[in-house]
Amino acid sequence: MAQRVLAEVAARLSREARERDVPLRLAERIGAIVRDTELATPVDAALAALNARPASYPDKLTALEEVARQLGDDWTQDATSFLAVTIAMGRLQCLLRRISQGRPAEPSDAPRGKSLLLTPPNEEHTFGVCLLEELMRAYGWETTIYRADSVESLVKRMEKSQIDIVCFSWTNAALAPSVGDCVKAIDQLPAANRPAIISGGHAAGQNPAWLVRLGVNYVCESVYVAVQIADVHLRELRAVSRQDSTPLACADPRP
Repeated sequence: MAQRVLAEVAARLSREARERDVPLRLAERIGAIVRDTELATPVDAALAALNARPASYPDKLTALEEVARQLGDDWTQDATSFLAVTIAMGRLQCLLRRISQGRPAEPSDAPRGKSLLLTPPNEEHTFGVCLLEELMRAYGWETTIYRADSVESLVKRMEKSQIDIVCFSWTNAALAPSVGDCVKAIDQLPAANRPAIISGGHAAGQNPAWLVRLGVNYVCESVYVAVQIADVHLRELRAVSRQDSTPLACADPRP
């Protein structure tokens, strides 16, 4: 199933690539604003810039992710001080909260599926998880952010409800042991309760092969791709479920 899902997601992203220059243009403007130390109200200015151009809610969220990625790259390359990155990320977090609060209520259609957004023990950077939750909610998913205090608490949480997708993001390679324990615990669940696992984040991008060996189904670099994968995977899952529930035709008893 994983190969079919990835092939369809790749085709879908290729079709949409021509239309996704809007988030990049927004990211350039928003990035300049949240870095500007001279602005008295940078969050208000960034919100005004987001609303000044026609853009969908997912496009706005994708733009914020791109800004966060650029800030992270600047930090790892010593192009920006820790203080400057911290201030800019704080502004970005406030901006995410503002646009999520300002999003108009949508009709309560049945959700596409249930997702558990997992933060490993001791993970301090949760902006990516919050961003992913907003994007999944925008696409109709029922979401829960869950901090795994221990493997035991995670297993109990998984046994309480049927989860279709587990998404987790980790940014620090030092968290690898606890991440590995969480993945192994999910992978050992009975097949009927075992959800697909999607992983992202800076550290995940550095260890994709290791994560796949542990049991992660998909490793991706952006929240937008994660949502696309989750969407296609759920559709495939439900198609298989419908096939399994189709009653077999009875054999004709006549000679």
